Amino acid sequence: MTDLQKHQIVKEIKHLCSLTSQNKVATRAGVSSATISQMINENWNLIKDEMWQKVLVKLKIELNWNTANTTNFDYIHKHLMQAKEQSLSFGISDKAGAGKSECYKNFAKAYPNVIHIECMTFWKQKSFAKALNTACGLDDFGTTEDLIERFMDHVSGLNAPFLILDQLDKLKDASLDLFIDFFNNLPNCGFLLSGTPALEKRFKRGVNNDRSGYHECWSRIGRKWLKLKPATLEDIKAICVANGITDEDTIEGIFDNCEDDMRRVKKDVQKQFLKKAA
Repeated sequence: MTDLQKHQIVKEIKHLCSLTSQNKVATRAGVSSATISQMINENWNLIKDEMWQKVLVKLKIELNWNTANTTNFDYIHKHLMQAKEQSLSFGISDKAGAGKSECYKNFAKAYPNVIHIECMTFWKQKSFAKALNTACGLDDFGTTEDLIERFMDHVSGLNAPFLILDQLDKLKDASLDLFIDFFNNLPNCGFLLSGTPALEKRFKRGVNNDRSGYHECWSRIGRKWLKLKPATLEDIKAICVANGITDEDTIEGIFDNCEDDMRRVKKDVQKQFLKKAA
């Protein structure tokens, strides 16, 4: 890893520390507070590249990529900000590659007390509770009950906290039920439930079949899902320009190839980086 990349990582670490604390950032990164201090103070001689890579991944730091204000990015950001300020809850169920997670990551890095979780299929209730604590920079030991109580106690003391549960369609029902407990016991907290169209279908089935928890969750997000718009040429141009691509033919080619998938756009933009470097 180059010194330039390390400086970029340290810049992100300093920003995250300004939103919370050095100890909490270290816990989120899965390293000691002393390691974070050494990184910030540029005492890098004893820090292996593997450690830098771990911090990079755990803190969701992206090198050499700039986010652009696309139509969907601005739309999601507006609703996130309103929900955070007013402790509201809402849901987004839309296709993969629409740019949802990119906006969530950006929002969590930009504002204090935003907790962003990307759910995983193998999680049981305890795994979910541990992930919530880690995302807050809290210890992740103890029983499931200990973890849930620690998380709720922490969030209850925050100013305008907001919890983003991304890829929620991957969670089992028992973990999904925790949202009801959080909603009922954390009136100061706003929530976003987000996933692919499978999440909306799952909720419809749950409500229609009167399955436990679904009516409660559905009611708490206002009984609707926000929908996103297809990417326009202007959206793709904004992403390209933000990342140093200004040639109109190249931009149109990336747009024509993307099939309304922001991951495809990112991949094609990065291909242009490689071409320039060759």
